[in-house]
Amino acid sequence: MNASGKICLLGALSLAAASLSGCAGGQGKPAGITADDPAKSASQQNTAPVTLKFAISKGWLGKGELEKYIIDPVKKKYPHITLEIIDTGAKETTLEKLAIAGQTPDLVMTANPLIHRITTVDFHDNMEPLIKKQGFDLSKLNKVAVDSVKIASGLDYLIGIPWTMHFDALYFNKDLFDRFGVAYPKDGMMWDDAVALARKLTREDGGVKYRGLEPDYSFRVASELGLGMVDPRLERATINNDGWKKVFELLKTIYAIPGNGEYKLGAAAETQFFKQRNLAMLPGLNRLPLFKDAEGLNWDMVQYPQFKEAPNTSMGVDEWILHVTKQSKYKDQAFQVIATVVSEEVQLDMARNARFPVLTGKTVEEQFGKEVAYLQGKNLKAAFLSQPAKPSPVTKYGEEAQKVMGGPAIGPVVKGEKDINTALRDAEETLNKAIDQMKAK
Repeated sequence: MNASGKICLLGALSLAAASLSGCAGGQGKPAGITADDPAKSASQQNTAPVTLKFAISKGWLGKGELEKYIIDPVKKKYPHITLEIIDTGAKETTLEKLAIAGQTPDLVMTANPLIHRITTVDFHDNMEPLIKKQGFDLSKLNKVAVDSVKIASGLDYLIGIPWTMHFDALYFNKDLFDRFGVAYPKDGMMWDDAVALARKLTREDGGVKYRGLEPDYSFRVASELGLGMVDPRLERATINNDGWKKVFELLKTIYAIPGNGEYKLGAAAETQFFKQRNLAMLPGLNRLPLFKDAEGLNWDMVQYPQFKEAPNTSMGVDEWILHVTKQSKYKDQAFQVIATVVSEEVQLDMARNARFPVLTGKTVEEQFGKEVAYLQGKNLKAAFLSQPAKPSPVTKYGEEAQKVMGGPAIGPVVKGEKDINTALRDAEETLNKAIDQMKAK
């Protein structure tokens, strides 16, 4: 997630507000999650009115999603529970500001790339005893997603439960493939296959320059191989190595295609694909919401390109996580909120509306996008064909690392100003200096 707010996590994106989200699905029919009918302890039977403070960045969700997937289902199932929303997206109510003011919430939502925001203020708690007490069955949720909470936190116990994830895909403009007589992309493609297609599609025609492929930020591609940027124990950059060299070699190959070298990252790539329509292929995060307003764009999607070393693996897990805080006096009620959000009823409702759930099973796959008119007839199953790569442990330097490894690191390679070894060495030096500056504050 880069610090400029172009956070590639779910939070930056959601369906109704051109924000994006996703996850990978599993197999088997999704039985009802046990948490829907937890063991009836005395505390769980307590129906005395209670107000829970819920710290969540409201801007991460699309219009109406907070009500649709959290507030309304909780009120329906537990009328005695009221949620008081605290917007952590506001400068005056960040988790850090709440901690300083001694205003501890009962529930917090984070994303795994930013999970340090709850651990650094000591709001996190070992939720495993609570999960056991409530009789909650984690096996119905995406295993990679659940395991990634521990990996991201660096702790050997679970401090939260994910409720929605990103998925990744390769989106393509069918009209450009038709125009130049090139066969459409297919599920299961390797990066080499995508590069081969890009060579055929990158050209100038009718005075318009067409690009075949924009691969996206280097750190997103690198996450497919499980490559991190900062060692959490040593607090030093880990980007000058063979893994990162492999990623930069791939990117250099793509940008070296004659006519494809003017790289466009993030929103700039989306402008080329959705508005200018001179970009044939755009692999990356869930961009389904953006197609709502892309009238006349003849598009489809296939499985995210793979490295041979990591078959059927897409980018690293990017998920939203719900936490019960250590300081909460209403842990049981707070957990009931989480259990409701990851219940089969709510998760399937999310799937139908193209927000990716963490509940696995064929039913989820079959229902995905069913209530979104502009997605009908599209190859939506492609979103389920890869499992996300396990993320690297998260550090508070991650956002700074993404700044360095965005355009500044790869740009000189694309322009021929630096070779790959020099670029990675310089980027590592720059990042280490930034880490030292942050540590000195």
